Amino acid sequence: MPVRIVLLAALISSSVASAQMLADQAPPQHRIVHRNTFALRYNPLGLLYDGRFSYRFRLYQSDSKSLRDNFIGVGIAPTMSPAFLRVGPYVEFNPLTVLGFWGMVQFTQYFGSFDLLQGFPGAQSDFSDRAIKANTGNRVATNGYEVTLGANFMIKVSSIVVRSQARLVYGNLKLKAGERVYYDQFYDVAVPNQGWFLTNDLDVLWQGLENKLVVGARYTLTAPFYDPTRHYDPNDVQAADNSMHRVGPFAGYTFKIEDGAKFNNPTVFVLVQWWAKHRFRTGADTSGALPLIGVGFQMTGDFLSIK
Repeated sequence: MPVRIVLLAALISSSVASAQMLADQAPPQHRIVHRNTFALRYNPLGLLYDGRFSYRFRLYQSDSKSLRDNFIGVGIAPTMSPAFLRVGPYVEFNPLTVLGFWGMVQFTQYFGSFDLLQGFPGAQSDFSDRAIKANTGNRVATNGYEVTLGANFMIKVSSIVVRSQARLVYGNLKLKAGERVYYDQFYDVAVPNQGWFLTNDLDVLWQGLENKLVVGARYTLTAPFYDPTRHYDPNDVQAADNSMHRVGPFAGYTFKIEDGAKFNNPTVFVLVQWWAKHRFRTGADTSGALPLIGVGFQMTGDFLSIK
C-alpha cells in the first residue's frame, strides 16, 4: 500500500486551547514557544512531523480569562515526512483568548518517493489510492509553495468546549504540461494548482480530570474551489465535486501541565472519523464502513522563563 502523508490534527493543542494558554497566569510580555506534533494515520495511510517555533509579544495586560491570552507572533513552521519537506515563515495574531488568526508561506519540496507527487489533467480525474498506486510511474520530484491562512475560535462553558479551526490553502507547484490539479496528501484532496481550497475542523469536547482529558467529536469539511476554465480537464465533460465530509470521536490525554516548562503538555490523542462524503472512500475505492483512524503525540513548551 502506498504511503499517504497527511496532516493529522496539527492544530490540536496539548490542552484545549490552541494558543498554548498558561494554566494559572497570563502570558509574559515576551514569550518564545514551540509545539511539536507526531502523527500516524490510516485511510489514508500516513506519517508526519509538524512543528511551530515562534516569538510572541503580548499586546495588552488583562486578568480576564477571555482576554488575557493576546499576542502577535512570528516564527517558522517546518513539516516533514518521508515524501516531502515543507518549511517557511509563520505569523499569528490573537486579539483575545477565544479568537486567533494565523498565516504561513511554506516552500515545498517533493522527493519523488512513495508514489508522490502526482498531478492530473483536471478536477474530474481519478485520484483514488488505487489510481495513485497504479500510476506510480507518473510521480515527480518537484517543488513550489503553499500559502495557508487560518482562523481559530473557541468558547468554553463549564466543562464543554466548542472549537472551530478553519484554513484557506493556496497551492502552487511545478507540474507537467497538461496537469491542472495535484493530489495533496496533507488534506487528501485534489488541489487546484494556483487555486484555493477550504478545510475546517469543528470540535465539541468535554474537558475534565484537571483539564488533562478531552473527549468528544470532530466534524471535518474540505471543499476545493475550482475554476472550470483552468482546473477542469477539457477532454472530460463530467462535473467535478471533490468536497468531503467526515465525523467521529476524538480523545486526548495530557500527562503533565506545568506553566513555563521547556517540554510541557505531553499529550497522546486518537481520532476516528467515518467518511460521510468522499468520491473514493465511501465505496468507490474503499468501503464506507472503514473510518479514518489517527493516533499521535504532541508536546509544547516555553524557551524563556515566564517568572
